[in-house]
Amino acid sequence: MDGDCCSPYPHHSWLAHWLAVHPPRVFDAHDCRHVAHHLLLTTVGEADIRWGSCGTEIGYHSAVGGLGFFPCDHHVHSMSITSADGFVAYDVIVPDQHIRAVCAAEGVPSLHELRAVPDFRDTLMAASLLRLSARLEGHPVSEDIGDDIAARQIVLRLCAISGGAVPEWQKDGSVFRPCVMRQLVAGIDAHLGVPMSLAWMANSVQLSPGHFARKFQHSAGVSLNRFINTRRIAASFTLLQAGANPLAGIALDLGFSSQSHFTRLFSGLTGMSPQQFRRLHRPMVG
Repeated sequence: MDGDCCSPYPHHSWLAHWLAVHPPRVFDAHDCRHVAHHLLLTTVGEADIRWGSCGTEIGYHSAVGGLGFFPCDHHVHSMSITSADGFVAYDVIVPDQHIRAVCAAEGVPSLHELRAVPDFRDTLMAASLLRLSARLEGHPVSEDIGDDIAARQIVLRLCAISGGAVPEWQKDGSVFRPCVMRQLVAGIDAHLGVPMSLAWMANSVQLSPGHFARKFQHSAGVSLNRFINTRRIAASFTLLQAGANPLAGIALDLGFSSQSHFTRLFSGLTGMSPQQFRRLHRPMVG
């Protein structure tokens, strides 16, 4: 995985590869010491998988969407994968120190020892892994935002599986990374004419509405509502200078509830009314 070494979700040295088994070939890995966590997502076909550790062997059947988690424990493991019709899986290798670092960044106060979960289903984790796998397929994820969200979700789901504590979001004083803020602002600017749903924006970065609102205010220095209204007022400058567009039309085009609402906010932010601004910036004639 690529990423920023300053990211609060330090996934920049995660490793990933596709693991394919073509019949009648059997994939065998023996005497492999687990010095990092392995997440396996079946993406094509199905297979019988046997995983052995410390004298104990577990066998299970994995089909598309099936997940397997094998933790870092520094023991020697063995794994065999047998498929009758072909099998492809996405294998993500996560260093243990990065699991701990993400948990610290997310405010998880305690993390129990991670246990092996050879066969489980988790829609959120599968979606996050598929998002990361787009890198290997040559389809870029938009800047780093996709990787950050995916890495965060994967780690927090692993915490939940292992019985780790719930993050204390109310104490989160962190800010969005610049690339995330750029995308959020671009989304706001693209939808100035329609009501902006806090829940929709929060979901775009996989946060609860309350957590998103706090983090956005830490990042922008103002509340989300004030930030959006400021962008609307800024957009109105061009429309006011463009000609004699009715103020009511400009107000509605920019998502204000009424002309009076637009005028009140415009005056509060600029110290003049929209009419005064228009007169001041009236194009010179002749």
